[in-house]
Amino acid sequence: MRGYRKSFFKWLVISLLFAYFGFMVGKFKQDILYNSIHLLELDAASLNAENQELTQQLSLIQADFIAEKQVNETLVVENKTLNQALDASNNKLYFYEQVVAPGLSVSGLNVYSFTVTQAAEKNHWSYELVLMQTQTGRHVLTGNVDITFAGADDSEGTAKPIKLSELDKDFSGAFKFKYFQTLKGEFVLPKKAKVEQIFVSADAKGSRWSRSQRVEKIYDWKDFIENGGSSLKELETQEESE
Repeated sequence: MRGYRKSFFKWLVISLLFAYFGFMVGKFKQDILYNSIHLLELDAASLNAENQELTQQLSLIQADFIAEKQVNETLVVENKTLNQALDASNNKLYFYEQVVAPGLSVSGLNVYSFTVTQAAEKNHWSYELVLMQTQTGRHVLTGNVDITFAGADDSEGTAKPIKLSELDKDFSGAFKFKYFQTLKGEFVLPKKAKVEQIFVSADAKGSRWSRSQRVEKIYDWKDFIENGGSSLKELETQEESE
């Protein structure tokens, strides 16, 4: 009986020792895992702070980029506006140079400019024709101007020209001026009209001070339409005098 008790206590002590050893090993592993988790939490916090800082820097860079882009766009618009103003000023200067110094250009009647701009409605257009007299000792010029749209189709399908007087009932074509005259108006092209060129011809009547004269300009309407109505180009032609 005594030997049985010793054996029991012996195994009890051994069991307690193994249990204690297992507990200590588990606690040691738990401490290691806790430290690892704590380090990971510190790394995550550091990465989160770094990410926030990088996000702020990116936001500042994007804001600077947007501001710089807006400044550049504003400068481009201002530059375009200034160039347009400069072109307009140069055109006015050239125009008045022809008026006050007629020796700079061909003497006599001249079609200074013919411009067409699109209105809000489709096929609706406004026009402006500027006639000028460039010669010394000016006297009043009288005559008529005719504007014709070439290459149009009528209802029967045969090609025939269309005169501006048919499209704009207020256009008479008569002119009378000493220095220059501007003719303005609006017209509506027929939907089926196929225009390729515009002929502008001006005939000045002869007088005791000047001979009769005919001036003709041709403009490329087809190219004008294909390029979005930006610029009506003048085609080469020969001016005839009578």
